[in-house]
Amino acid sequence: MLIENIKSNWKTDILGYAQVIPSLKGTDYPAWTVKLVDGYGVAIPYSGEDINESFSNARIFSTDNIMVSSGVMQRSLVLTTGSFGIEQPFATLCAELVDPGVNGSARTAIIGDPVSWWKKWKELLGNKNIDARIYDVLGELCVLYVLLKSGEDAAWNGPDGTSYDIETDSRFVEVKSTLSRTKREITVSNQFQLDPPGKSLNLILCVFEPTVQSGISINGIIRKLNKLGYNIGMINQKLSELGFEEGMSARNRTFLLHEMLKYAVSSDFPRITPESFVGGVLPMGVTKITYTVDLSGMPSEPMVQGANHDIQNN
Repeated sequence: MLIENIKSNWKTDILGYAQVIPSLKGTDYPAWTVKLVDGYGVAIPYSGEDINESFSNARIFSTDNIMVSSGVMQRSLVLTTGSFGIEQPFATLCAELVDPGVNGSARTAIIGDPVSWWKKWKELLGNKNIDARIYDVLGELCVLYVLLKSGEDAAWNGPDGTSYDIETDSRFVEVKSTLSRTKREITVSNQFQLDPPGKSLNLILCVFEPTVQSGISINGIIRKLNKLGYNIGMINQKLSELGFEEGMSARNRTFLLHEMLKYAVSSDFPRITPESFVGGVLPMGVTKITYTVDLSGMPSEPMVQGANHDIQNN
């Protein structure tokens, strides 16, 4: 009945207004269908901390802006999709969210830990977790923090489409991160990445280890950057463009930073550049080159002293 109620409501939902699901009306576990500018779905009352998770074409988030009756706004946990034509399977997922269960047990569990409920559905639906390589972004922000802390005027480029992750007045910085404690290998995505125009280039390798609680997270390094006076609003905007919006649990995943090694990219550094080819042009039919560089034996300079560096305190 819940699924049919939800689908029926969607046919008559009005943009910006919530419509109570009939089979839950008058109970201790109300729920509504919603139609928003960027999608449609369901909502339930929620008073917990901010939530903002997504996978595929679905999203679950908390908001204070669900109008449940004229002039009455309800803080809610909302599940939406922007895809039309999938009403039947999505209605089934929505019903799982709003169904109170026996004596409200299911509702209590979801409200108590909506992220755990969400992760179970991600696993079931075969979603590729966006946080699988979150340490790549974390490495860039950790390097930014170390440079700023040392007095350099550095800027994080993030998803801006530039060739290098960080730029200072005097140099470009390319950041690579790994979870391997034994290999010193990096992947270079094109023939221009290690060929800086007009400035020197440093490659910085961050060696991380995932942890349960200790160490540093994206949210933790943002707090540190904020204390240094860096533009946190701009960082959060760029993180959102990368898929790491505020409220996402992935931003709280912690890692120990074991090493941060700086390499000078000079003429003797192993790399492929346009000059590697006759006339500076790729062979006919070749459009892109990705290659692996082994840094073992290359001279490097440590930028942090392992666990003793203040970057480890989340």
